[in-house]
Amino acid sequence: MADRLLRGLYPELGIRFAVTQAAGVCNEAATRHRPDHLAGWLLGEALTVAVVMSVNLKGEEKYTLRWLYDGPAGQLLADVTTGGRVRGFVQKLNLLEEGLETIGAALGQGGRVAAVSSLPEKVLHTGITSAVFQNVPQDMAHLLSLSFQVESALAVGLILPIPAGSSRPDAPEGHNGLGLRFESALGILLQAMPGADHERFGKLRATIESPGFTTWLEEAPRDCLEVLEKAGGGEAFQVLEEGAPEFFCGCSREKVENVLHMMEHEEIQSRLLEENRLRVQCHFCGESYEFTPDDLAILNIGGDAGHG
Repeated sequence: MADRLLRGLYPELGIRFAVTQAAGVCNEAATRHRPDHLAGWLLGEALTVAVVMSVNLKGEEKYTLRWLYDGPAGQLLADVTTGGRVRGFVQKLNLLEEGLETIGAALGQGGRVAAVSSLPEKVLHTGITSAVFQNVPQDMAHLLSLSFQVESALAVGLILPIPAGSSRPDAPEGHNGLGLRFESALGILLQAMPGADHERFGKLRATIESPGFTTWLEEAPRDCLEVLEKAGGGEAFQVLEEGAPEFFCGCSREKVENVLHMMEHEEIQSRLLEENRLRVQCHFCGESYEFTPDDLAILNIGGDAGHG
């Protein structure tokens, strides 16, 4: 099923929506980062949330979303721009090695959630709230409602089979992400518009945030229109725009070179001594950039790098 991102309205309710199928995006991220099944699940939730939130962006605006949980999972982070161009990572890629078997155990009992909307050279808004639900989509919806002052509801449903050869989530096989493949990554965002009937919005929020709705999303890959029908309880909806999200990272060798120019000489020398080359990896996409001493000398980076 191809990735899709739809934006529109439930016109009679005064509610705007975004709904996505983002399995392709999540699979690209899993291929790049190679998480285990549990970490991959959290990465899929974060990326899917970011994709549906992107419909509120304009022009060069960007969201940077951060979940910082007290449990072993630590930090989840996603960047997204208009059209659902998203990248992200999880702090811990091998949660199963720590003996964890559930999302709840990975997230712990507390934490914080943050969202920053920005332009290339300007921060537009920053919101921070406590992680009160220990649930990736619901914690972000809580932040949008409180800090961005837009009543919001979010739900994500993933279908992520345990890789072949692994009979249970905490089995040792398959930890490196090989064979990890999302069959579905559905997400829906509902937001109350000015003048909306908040009682009816509350009913829709209760519907999509219920365990039964999540279970329904995870039973089989659903069409986005089917999700809207289910979420709205049969209410008429209008699709205003449709596109396709994509995993995208703007890192490049040139940008890495600019960073290296700002590094201290001693730090570059120290890293070169380890293996006579400098490797820099992008946290967001996993792309690795390698520089030999000759490369650094040509770029005039690190002074006498590689010659000491």
